[in-house]
Amino acid sequence: MKCFMFNQWKLYVNDELAPAESKGLEQHVENCPQCQKHLQEWVEGMQEEDFPTIPEAPVPDSFTDEVMDKLSDAVPPRSTRKHSSRTRRQRGWDIVKKTGLVVAGLTALVVTGTVVSPTFANYVNSLFQIEKDSDSGMKNAVNKGLVQKLEQKVTDQGITVELKELLADSMRIAVIYDVYDESGKKIENHILNAKLIDQNGKDWFEDDGGDNSGSHGEFFITERFLNEIFESTEATPDQLTLHLEQTEIADKTGKWSLEVPIDMKKAKEATKMVAFKDTVFQSPQGLGIELKNIEFSPSATRVMLDTTFPKSAYLEVERTSILYDRKNPQGAIVTEKERDPAFSGENMMYEITNEKGEVVAAWDMKSLDDGLDNKENVLFTPRTEEEAEERPEGDVLNWWHTFGPIQGEQKLKLELKKIYEKKLALPTFDLVPTELDKKGATFKDETGSTFTFSSFAWEPGNGEDLGEAVMTIEGTLGKGIVENRDWSVKDENGKSYAASVSTESTRDKDGRVQIKGEISIPRLKQQPKKLTVSYATYMVEHDVKWEVPIEIK
Repeated sequence: MKCFMFNQWKLYVNDELAPAESKGLEQHVENCPQCQKHLQEWVEGMQEEDFPTIPEAPVPDSFTDEVMDKLSDAVPPRSTRKHSSRTRRQRGWDIVKKTGLVVAGLTALVVTGTVVSPTFANYVNSLFQIEKDSDSGMKNAVNKGLVQKLEQKVTDQGITVELKELLADSMRIAVIYDVYDESGKKIENHILNAKLIDQNGKDWFEDDGGDNSGSHGEFFITERFLNEIFESTEATPDQLTLHLEQTEIADKTGKWSLEVPIDMKKAKEATKMVAFKDTVFQSPQGLGIELKNIEFSPSATRVMLDTTFPKSAYLEVERTSILYDRKNPQGAIVTEKERDPAFSGENMMYEITNEKGEVVAAWDMKSLDDGLDNKENVLFTPRTEEEAEERPEGDVLNWWHTFGPIQGEQKLKLELKKIYEKKLALPTFDLVPTELDKKGATFKDETGSTFTFSSFAWEPGNGEDLGEAVMTIEGTLGKGIVENRDWSVKDENGKSYAASVSTESTRDKDGRVQIKGEISIPRLKQQPKKLTVSYATYMVEHDVKWEVPIEIK
């Protein structure tokens, strides 16, 4: 049985309704399950009627993903939300209307070779497909049926928390939701406390808080990567419950509590794993790398490995930084020694390529400038800090690197190309700030790096805000050096200041790194007469070669 208002949708799509009738239809369909159901059937039927004589042709595994990427690009970005709740709903349905027209257009484009999947129309209304900052993994999870619509909301003190959609993948869970007041105005500043409860009542977010939300376009997304919690897909419980709750929003005290059951079985079944045994690389510098397994889920790919390095591979680093705590809410400058490892599971570079030689994923050191790194398809996920496991051969740490989805049965290859080693240095560059505008000061240090400092400018403070100095830095780093870290400055009285360096990096024809940017010195109360600039550590790249075949079955 169809709702009596359903036939008006054809008029709506063709812009043949009066504005008042269009708004009335939009408001009606939000609360009419019959219209929602038959509207979906009508969209599917419209595609079939348009091309009844086109035979179905086989499509590659990547077809839906590619079409959805085009669809996402075709849908116009949402503009800034107005305060009216009616305006908010209008904009949402405008997107649905435009999406429907884009679907028809894309169908016409591909009839020469393939036909749109019969389930394609089921995806076009997902917010994960059109919300700002939704990544390729989220969109692929939609295509694989791991997203469901939610119709839950709670209102207290005139503030509503409304859940829109749930994504449940073996790698991560995410919820799109909305928070607004009685006039429909979006409430930006809020935190939803989250709990993830298993069938035994254990809260898996208890140890790390579980708070993670942010504004993404029209709505909000709260997202948690499950590799922070579960060691593997197999270790993830089949049934989980997500609790979202808060007792204060926008300075109003109340109770906002929502509960979402999550069935993880489908997500776990959709995940493939390739395990490795005794797949170990030992670098000449003393770093051991053991590849443990790679998991391929609809929303992400996770490489899990262990690193081993000897006790001798630690450095005593003197670091100057600004400490913010309860005693020092405005910040305090502290200089202290810290024990840093020379190697890290994050400081390496490798590529994963397919049989055609195409790079489908590549990991590189996070801190490298864009002009130097070789990252590809990376999803930066939090890593839970843990103590190194002490073994006779050295300290062992577990690591995971996360990428966008790699789908389908295929043969791949992981090729390790570089590892990065941290080394100590303490060069000193003595500067007279007032002379830098006239002539830059150039120095060469013991690492073979050359730096030129110029254009010093000091901005006095205002009230509680202390002054800040900025100067230009240019340089050519020593052979094999890719970056310098832990910069600090001392004035003529020996007082230390933390310094932040922001540079752009390129390589010259000889492969040496060229840098250009600024050094900022915060909390500088007065213009100094002299400055001594230094850095404590630098990173050296080592070329290595190690290949591991991977087969997804």
